[in-house]
Parts: sequence; C-alpha cells; structure tokens
Amino acid sequence: MTRWHEFTSADWDRIQTTWRAWWAGELERPIVTIVTRDPGTSAPEGDDFLTRFPLDKPADEIVDYFKRRMDTLHYYGDAYPKYWVNFGAGVIAAFLGSGVEFNTGTTWFQPLGVNSLSEIVPTYDPNNVWWQRAQAITRAAVEYWNGRVVVAYTDLGGNLDILASLRGTQNLLFDCVEQPDEVERLVNEITHLWQRYFDELEAMIPPTQHGRAAWAPPWCPSRGYMLQCDFSYMISPQMFERFVMPDLIACCDSLDYPFYHMDGKGQLAHLDLLLSIEKLRGIQWQPGDGQPLADSWMDVLRRIRDAGKLCQVYVTLDGALKIARELGGKGFLFDIQDQGKPVMREQLAEFYEELEAING
Repeated sequence: MTRWHEFTSADWDRIQTTWRAWWAGELERPIVTIVTRDPGTSAPEGDDFLTRFPLDKPADEIVDYFKRRMDTLHYYGDAYPKYWVNFGAGVIAAFLGSGVEFNTGTTWFQPLGVNSLSEIVPTYDPNNVWWQRAQAITRAAVEYWNGRVVVAYTDLGGNLDILASLRGTQNLLFDCVEQPDEVERLVNEITHLWQRYFDELEAMIPPTQHGRAAWAPPWCPSRGYMLQCDFSYMISPQMFERFVMPDLIACCDSLDYPFYHMDGKGQLAHLDLLLSIEKLRGIQWQPGDGQPLADSWMDVLRRIRDAGKLCQVYVTLDGALKIARELGGKGFLFDIQDQGKPVMREQLAEFYEELEAING
C-alpha cells in the first residue's frame, strides 16, 4: 500500500517494467490495479469534474484541491498515482462551441441548435474558453506534480460522440440515414481536429513524467489513449464501418498504445470489426449499466484474447480469479471494484497466492 508521495524511484521502475512487459505480451500474469481511499473521505458525486468550478477560479487552486483529494488515496498491486484532467467525456464538443453544463453529478454538452449538418463547420479556435481552460489546468498539474504523478489527458471523446453533442443525438441518428455523406465529412474533420488537440496536450507533458495515461486504468510508456464511440450502440455494423472505423484506424496509426472502450452489449455487434484493427492493442469491456460485471461474459473475453488483443475489465477480486481460472490471467488488466469494501492485506495476500498458482 503506497500513497502518491511515497512512490520511490524503485516503485516507478517496478511499474514501468511490469507494464512494458504486459504491453509486449511477455507478462505471464495479469495486471492488477486497486486504488482505495481513506475511510470517511469519499468524494461527493461529480467531484472530479472540472466543469463544476467557476471559470475564473485559478488553475493552481484547483490542482491544490485535487492534490488534497489524492493525499487520501492508496495504490496496490500495479496501480500508480495519476491525476486525470476531467472536463467530461468528449470535451472537444466544448472546444467546438457546445455549451457546457454541470448537472446531476456529470457534465453535459449542449447541441449547437443548427437546422442541418451543413451549418456545422468544425474549426480549431485557439481562444476557445474551454480549450484555454483545459490547457491551463493541464499545465498547472504538470508543474505541480513535476513528474511524480502521471497527469492524464483530458477525455477528448470519439468522433461520432462529439458530433452527437454538436448536433443532438436524435438528430444525428436521422442524419446517419438521410445525410450519410455529410456525416462522413464531419466525422473526418473531427478526427483531424482530435489529432491536433491530442498532439498539443501531449506536447505539454515533460520527459520527466513516468509515462502516459488517459481516463482509464492502463499505464502507457508513451502516447496512449482509450478510444471510444458510445454512439455506436445505436448504429449498425455497416454504419460503424463507414463512420467510425476510419477514425479508429487513423487514431491507432497516430498512437503507440491505443485501446478501445467498448461500453454496453449493444457494441458487441462491432467487436469483429474492432478486432480487425491491427494496431489496436486492446479492448476495455464494460458490460453497461444494469448488467453483470465482466466475469459473467466469458465468451466476449475469450473472443478478445483469442484475437491476440489485451483486455481490461472492472471486476471484484473473486471475479478476477474466476476469469483467471477459466481463461488464464495473461493479457488481462483487472481493475478491482469492491464497491466500497476495504481491501485487507490478508485478503490481498490470498488473492495473489491463488493468482500465482493459476498462472504457474
């Protein structure tokens, strides 16, 4: 059990060696990440959203607030200290003009209110208030932690998700049928902008930082990201192939460690297409709200691993052992979710002992 300020050079060497071996397919056991919080210090709903702070609140004061929150965290196993610059999923919509609202513990991006897709012209605006804000807080976090904590890229989003924020989800669903050429134009333009925003954020990260990360658990030696398209839950594989695959392939080509966030059983229709992307390193399988955790989806996990992709899931300790017994632990990343229960040293010792026995 280690707090962020207790991480030593030896700890970072261990983290980097282990994760590099996992990425290379050379680690015979799974990666296991567990992060707990001091009793009585649970964060309120939506606490990590930066959109809840007034725009005139200084960036360094915001970083200091989250530093105090991070002081309450403990890192077990292969977990590492990370601060995620969280403006909400798909914040590029805000960079492109969407209104931003923090409500019900999350961030919402408001449609532009246009009458047709032809009125949407995605344009890079260096003076956009939300883009300026994202840069300011990223810089302040990088300066404050000075390489001792991984400052994670803000959640830029996926091309169709961003367009859905700009256009409105229901409108975009009709557009995919009625104006596919315009949808294709816009998602391609958004992909190019995504790459520009990512590159500019990456340029803010100094060589002294121990690797890279996005909002999800994976640690990356260099440029890595958790790609996504939650909108794809509502479209056919044919539409996914036309509107989403070019974006994913382009992003994978520009990254060293790309992963894909497959959220909900509605995305299973696209799994074969995802597995066909040669440079995609792995799949995060998140069954979705109201569904059993990932250890109840062995057929999905088997398909991912049989295709040679890495796989990240959110499971309990028992769920992790269930997967390891049936499929082996190699190539998996188990992010342990024990729903607020304290993690005891004895419980962890028993878990690792059985995991070691399973993996030989």
